[in-house]
Amino acid sequence: MICPFNCLEIGGPGPTTDALFVRQGLPHDIIRFFQKTKDHIFEICAPLYERGLSIREIEEQTGFAKTSIRETLCARGLTLRSISERQAAKTLAQATMRPPIIPYGYAWLEGRLVLDPREYKVVLEAVRLWRKGQSLTAIARHLNDKKVSTRMGKRWTHAVIGAIVKRHLEAEKQTKGE
Repeated sequence: MICPFNCLEIGGPGPTTDALFVRQGLPHDIIRFFQKTKDHIFEICAPLYERGLSIREIEEQTGFAKTSIRETLCARGLTLRSISERQAAKTLAQATMRPPIIPYGYAWLEGRLVLDPREYKVVLEAVRLWRKGQSLTAIARHLNDKKVSTRMGKRWTHAVIGAIVKRHLEAEKQTKGE
């Protein structure tokens, strides 16, 4: 379809009329709709994969889903590369990654989250005071008055005390439920 303002090409690559509009100096928009058939995906993706691009890089360039690319390449008999050592190390590191913030009262030991004896005393004191009926703000003030600092050396707040008490109560509930 040719019109003075828009150039619409449907059905994949072929002779385009956008060059005609550029030469004539007419404004235009180009919208291209490509069929997402296995043949078309293979035609576009196989050369890129053979040049060494990863499936993720091909996805970024073409807009086809990684799953579609992988399935099409395999179905057409193209042997996919095995995971590289660098990718394997990265995958292993991600599998053993720990959360960025360790909850107060806990520490990492040999890849496992365990109770930290120094911090856990503070947790138990905060829970004890809370069970006696003190408010979270009063508990925070009490710890600040005793010069007990947080892990980062900051002052205690009611929000931090609330999170600690909540986490401790949930952990108690889980251990009693088992």
